This record gives sequence, C-alpha cells and structure tokens, in this order.
Amino acid sequence: MPDATDPAPDTNMAPSVNNPSSGSSPAPIILRSATPESEFNSLIFSRIFNRRRPDLSSFTIPWQHSRHPHAYCKPLTVSDVVACVDFARKKDKRIAIRSGGHSWACWSIRYDSILLDMIDFEGGVGSIRWEREMGEGVVSCGPAVTSGGLNEFLAEGGRMFPGGHCPDVGLGGFLLQGGMGWNCKTKNQDLFHAARGAGPAFPAVVTRFYMKTLSLLPMWQSLYFFDITKFKEVLEWLIKLSPTASPTLEIVLVSSFVPQSSPTPTLTAVFTSFAPSHTAALSALTPIHTSLPCPHSASPNHPSRFCEPTSLPEEYAAQLAGNAAPGFRTRSDNAYLSNDLSPAQVAAALDPAFSSLPTKQSTALWFSMNPTSRRARKGNMMLSMQSDHYFSVYAVWEEEKDDGVCDGWVRDVFARLEEQEGTLAGSYLGDADFQFRKAGGSFGGRGGVIREM
Repeated sequence: MPDATDPAPDTNMAPSVNNPSSGSSPAPIILRSATPESEFNSLIFSRIFNRRRPDLSSFTIPWQHSRHPHAYCKPLTVSDVVACVDFARKKDKRIAIRSGGHSWACWSIRYDSILLDMIDFEGGVGSIRWEREMGEGVVSCGPAVTSGGLNEFLAEGGRMFPGGHCPDVGLGGFLLQGGMGWNCKTKNQDLFHAARGAGPAFPAVVTRFYMKTLSLLPMWQSLYFFDITKFKEVLEWLIKLSPTASPTLEIVLVSSFVPQSSPTPTLTAVFTSFAPSHTAALSALTPIHTSLPCPHSASPNHPSRFCEPTSLPEEYAAQLAGNAAPGFRTRSDNAYLSNDLSPAQVAAALDPAFSSLPTKQSTALWFSMNPTSRRARKGNMMLSMQSDHYFSVYAVWEEEKDDGVCDGWVRDVFARLEEQEGTLAGSYLGDADFQFRKAGGSFGGRGGVIREM
C-alpha cells in the first residue's frame, strides 16, 4: 500500500511551458493517501462511461484485487507531464493515462499507478491546430481531443479524419489501439511501430498526435432491416459480396432490439459510402440494393434507406442515441474470425450470439474487413493482424444484480467459439478485456517487443 505520509514532491510544481511568465499554477499531483476517499474516487472515475467499475470500496483490499491508483494528476502542459513522469520514476510507480475515458475495461485505473487525466491538456479542443509546414491537410492535437471534436474542427476546412464511430472517443486511446474507425478497411495511418495497436501497453506518454487528414467527401447510406431468423442467409450474402464491393463502402451487420419494445432482436445491414457524388454513390450501392437475399422489413420509425445522403454529425448523433445512457453497466469482447472459414461456417458460428442478446440495450456486430484484410502486412507494425471478419458483442445492463447473467452471456459466446478449432484468429485490443478472457491479440506475435521496450 502507498505510504500515507508520502508528500507530493516539489517537481510537480514545474512552471507552464505554454506561458512561463503567466504566473499560473501548475497542475498538482493529488495523492490518494492524503485525499478523502470519496473525493479521490470521484477524480479517478471522472469521465469513465462504464458504470461497471473496479471495486474501490475499501483502501484495505489486498493489492491483487485492487486497482487503486497511487495518485492523480490533470496535466495542463508538457512540463506537468514531465513532472508526473519524474515523480513516478522517483517513487517507482507506473503511469496510466486517460484520454477520453471510453475504455470498456477502464484501462486508465491501474493499481498503484499515477493516473494522468489528459482532458484539459493544452486547452483540450483548443490544442487542435493545422500543421501547414508539414504538408497539406496535416493537423495535430492533444490525446483527449475526441473524434467528434476533431472532425467538427476539420469540417470548416473541408477535411475529415476517420476516427471512432462514437464521437466521444478520445484520440489517444483510439489511435494507440489501432482504432476501428470510419471505413477502416481502407485506412492505414503511419504511426510509430509500437503505437500501432499497443494501446495501454504503449511505453510512453503521447502529448500530441500529428495526423494526415482526408478530403471531406459526401456520405451516402443504404439501410436494410431483416428478421433475426434470416441471420445466416443475410450474413452469408454480406460475406460473399464484400470482396468485390466498392472500396468506398463500409459494410456492417448489427443485431439489436429495434425498437427496444420488440420481442426479438432485429438485424440491420448498414452500407455507408464516402463518394464524391450521388452518381458515384449509386454505382457503389446499387449492386447491393439489387441483390438483397430476402425480403427486408421496415417500420415508420425505422425505415429502410437506399443511397440517401448522411453526414458525420448525423451519424455521430445516431451513434450517441443508440449507445447506452450514462449509468449503464457494460462488458464487451471481440474476435477476428479465420479466413479459412466458409461463409456458412462463419454464419453458423456467430448465429447464437446475434440471436440471443441478454438485454434490450445489448448489441452484436459483424464488420467486413475484406478485401483489405488480404493485403500484405505493412512492415512490422504492432497492429499486424486482421481478418475478413471482425465480430464484437456489447452487453449493456442497468442493475448490478444482472452482472452474472450478462457476464455469463459474453463468456459463453466466446467459450463456444473457442471450442470450435480453427475459428478464432485473434482479437482487437480496443474492445477486449483481458481481466475476463486471455484472448489472442492483434499483435501478431509481437507483444514481446512491447515488454522489451
């Protein structure tokens, strides 16, 4: 346990590097041992969206069952970050970093660590700036800037960045985990080797990201609803069409209760095109529309769509509306499925998960990565593994009494898949929680590189 008498050192009072003459006070390092329990807990849980949180009800929990940080700091400047790292080195503590707080597993809350909450670093959204001297369309920002915040800034210049589908995802966690962003099967950001998928294992504090942005193209969308009993038929159709579909298309299949009053889940096939014109979008979406495998259903509140215009703000709003409200408990897990499986085998393997959601707020998702998943790996990047099929589940519930049921559903889904030899190829770190399942990661055997660093 931390020394209750351990004072904060003078090094945490470094002057601001942004304006050394301003006289503003540097960010303090707040020790758990010197702070009332409720006050400290409110700090370390700030912006954590998952109500399913580590048990910090007592300071006397044995260390192997506790994730109490040693201290908390909200750095405002690079000098503050340096001071925190110096303090951690002096006290032999680990550093944990919070960018957006969107981690399902609450990665930023680590035992005996110094928690750096980057929300206000260099002014938060105010840290975004164009880097004209580095090339056309290059932008930089701090790690806590969200995908939504960055794209709102970029839209004024006719640019966009394929960040997370959820607008409140911080770019620090998204980028360091090799994020599954908009039409990510066609995007490959050139980050440092160890940053390409290392996530919370990345052995440094990133204070600024430099990103190549894209032209902000119009977005067009087709949307089809199917009865859950048609799951195998619909998924096999999607798998077969993906290799030859337009590379401008993002192809996703979701199982959810639409509407939540529905007695059974509904399948939603979503095709989103980034195309310069309606004509180009029609060229990408018409082959889908004319090859539907079975009748699709719709309701006045959830109509099907064909090649209708949409936008990032609209999609962000829809994502937020579909997400669990604050205060819900969540657990996620995911897998890449082997390319050796036939479409029928993939559909049979995933059918139980898509058809048996444990609550009205829960979802299951299949994301087409083909054909980019078949490309040669670029160099030795850490995020080195993909397959044609990305699959994830998100159990969402309200009451603690339902933890066992929802945890059990996620556990059983992946236990069944693990029993089927040759089915799973690995996992994406961003939607995984290694506290529950020691899944094969996206490092492609390169996890030892991180440990050596």
